[in-house]
Amino acid sequence: MPDQRWDAFAAREPYFAVLTHPRYLRQNFDAAAEAEFFDTGEAYVQELYDFLGPTVQPKSVLEFGCGVGRLAIPFAKRGAQVVAVDASQAMLATARNHADSLNIEFRTDLDDRRFDLVNCFLVLQRLPAREGLPLLRELARRVRDGGVAVFHVPYRANVPRGVAALRALRSRVPGVETAIHAVRPNSFISSHTYDLGAVFAILREENFDEPRLRYTRHGDLDGVIVVATKRSLVGQTLLSDPDRTDKSVCPGDGFIDVRRMIGETSIDDLNRTAEEYFASLTDWEHHLAKPFNKAEDAPAMLINVATILQGLSLVPGQTILEFGAGSGWLSRFFTQLGCKSILLDVSPTALKIARELYARMPVVGDRPAPEFLVYDGRRIELGDASVDRIVCFDAFHHSPNPDDVLREFARVLAPGGIAAFAEPGPHHSKTAQSQYEMRNYGVVENDVDIHALWKTAQSAGFSDLKLAAFNVPPFHLSLDEFDELLAAGPAYARWAEATRAFLQNSRTFFLRKGGEEAIDSRRADALRCAIEARVNFPNVHAKVRNTGRGTWLPSSESFGGVSLGCHLYDASGKLLNLDYHWQWLPRALAPGEEVEFDFTLPALEPATHTIEFDCVANKVAWFAQVSSTPVRVTIAVS
Repeated sequence: MPDQRWDAFAAREPYFAVLTHPRYLRQNFDAAAEAEFFDTGEAYVQELYDFLGPTVQPKSVLEFGCGVGRLAIPFAKRGAQVVAVDASQAMLATARNHADSLNIEFRTDLDDRRFDLVNCFLVLQRLPAREGLPLLRELARRVRDGGVAVFHVPYRANVPRGVAALRALRSRVPGVETAIHAVRPNSFISSHTYDLGAVFAILREENFDEPRLRYTRHGDLDGVIVVATKRSLVGQTLLSDPDRTDKSVCPGDGFIDVRRMIGETSIDDLNRTAEEYFASLTDWEHHLAKPFNKAEDAPAMLINVATILQGLSLVPGQTILEFGAGSGWLSRFFTQLGCKSILLDVSPTALKIARELYARMPVVGDRPAPEFLVYDGRRIELGDASVDRIVCFDAFHHSPNPDDVLREFARVLAPGGIAAFAEPGPHHSKTAQSQYEMRNYGVVENDVDIHALWKTAQSAGFSDLKLAAFNVPPFHLSLDEFDELLAAGPAYARWAEATRAFLQNSRTFFLRKGGEEAIDSRRADALRCAIEARVNFPNVHAKVRNTGRGTWLPSSESFGGVSLGCHLYDASGKLLNLDYHWQWLPRALAPGEEVEFDFTLPALEPATHTIEFDCVANKVAWFAQVSSTPVRVTIAVS
């Protein structure tokens, strides 16, 4: 297609030509759509900088295929001198209006300059490979030694064969595109895919290191974002090598390599650092108010908590060890849920704050008392198989010895128990916030490599790993977009992309220890029974059988103890007393066991009554609530 045709299309639909979503068509474009459009560019650039790490601060950026400046503008706002190139004069005119006074040079062609960062995103799909591959090589040559190339490369189109055939005709047969465009002017944009092997070959030939890949989907196109560093003859690179611990290879004064920090600092020193921080606090209010200490932080924390709770599959009476409990706000939640919380921390002062939290905000009802345990950074002073659950909420990545910690978790966790983690991802140590924390507070901000972690966990005795896939913040949609998402339309792809972006540096996961967890009547989904009852008021002869999959705890247990309960109804079927009588069972029952016994009902007024017999697990559920059938007997009391 001649350039003037593209320019005419771009002049009509400058935003839709960049992101082919109906919301960005002129007829639908408003201030909200414009803000959303440019927000996507800001999100892309921020995600890219986070992915590269804080040591990457490019002073010069080539943004090729800049369109209306969606990415060039956020690059410039981060202090880079940006050269923004696009073939469309109409696009560049719109981009100049948005760029205002930012340091961006707009042009329609490449010159001989070389750049710290060359970015080409959502461009190659507009060109057939015979044109796109030479362009990619030319852009690779514009990256200076030690600089970074970021190329979005589509490799697969998920379209029906008929659509694929039509696209082939449009791109290869003269006149077809012109005819289609005459009927459907907005159908101009075509899509092309590439052989990734050919792309990687060009990068190797142009002296780039092995690329890092991030998989994407835009509309019906699967692609990869290829991030590669050009090797330097003098050994200086813009992008630090994550497999090197020599601090000299990390650009930027004061950059802290977390592995070097761990190697040069003892566990005792790190423990002292943590204690000194908490001991230095003159005001505990910030920590006591968690997770509601900051309105902007609370949603993400609570979404993470909800995800952890769902994956833990808790039941009342379980023992939960919170690793790195700090001020204890999360352990207090577990206590309120009826679990015994053990708060573990290297800082005695942190545990003092946690005690203060329990004192200021006592839990409601009779709950197991918490236990506070100081940790030496090496061994957890608990017996083997002594806890049912372990929780690490933004704490495991502070451990200098994560493999040893995992082995301790496996030791103290009961068979079938679960260890839950809400942690950052594999590039955490390189973020600006992590560098700040390590520099100013001496705390370890380790990377979480889930593959290496799983290898260690398996050797320690864990048998299963599950990761939670979710998004913070939740994806907000209009009603039309929501319907579009349910229909697996473009909104669905955008939601998946947003979720994928969030998960790049977030790891919420669950490790299950090998062996079978003991299932008992504290778990509602394990409760089933069969009841027989003969009544000669006030005497009852009953037979009760455990037909569920969990052992019934003795009736005396405060959580999950099973009794035979009786509801009282009048002759019309109106409920008079839900808890008319609870009769303790003679003993605990394993699945399949039954017991017969006699007991006496409380006195009743003369009348016709109906008594409903149902088993009940104390503070858990009536069995009828979870699928068992109760037994009703009608009696006449004279």
